[in-house]
Amino acid sequence: MDRRQFILSGIALAAVASLGGTLSLYGWRQSLSADEHHRDLVLSAILPALLYGALPEDATLAAAELARTKAAINDFLPFLPLRQQQELHQLFNLLANRISRLGLTGHLTQLAGLSIPQRLALLNSWRDSYLGVLQQAYHGLRELLYGAYYGQPEHWQPLAYSAPRFR
Repeated sequence: MDRRQFILSGIALAAVASLGGTLSLYGWRQSLSADEHHRDLVLSAILPALLYGALPEDATLAAAELARTKAAINDFLPFLPLRQQQELHQLFNLLANRISRLGLTGHLTQLAGLSIPQRLALLNSWRDSYLGVLQQAYHGLRELLYGAYYGQPEHWQPLAYSAPRFR
């Protein structure tokens, strides 16, 4: 390699590194923005696993319960603090992206492509992980999804729960 090729290689490498840094910064900012498709994709996969055993046996009733719960989540998200909204949007976007999903879950396939026991094992591995970020993701999703499901009055009777009465 002569001097001219060495200099041109250095310039090309610097340009590629600069472009990569710019794209990664753009990607990071994009991951914080809400994407309804990604949120719906992730919720459709995780809700049946977290609510396993609580959903009705009938598939049409279970689908209606899941749709109501997703609507409750979508209604509740704007009331969360902005930082928590951004963290949840980022989690949904990362789980919808193939490369970041591989890093978070160890699976290249979509979450919906995993069986319910595999999804439960994944969530349990997040719960028991030594990484605080995965534990935070698990507990944040769990609290949000359980709150949306059990916050609906039609689910209170099987739990023998009655709403408090205010005077």
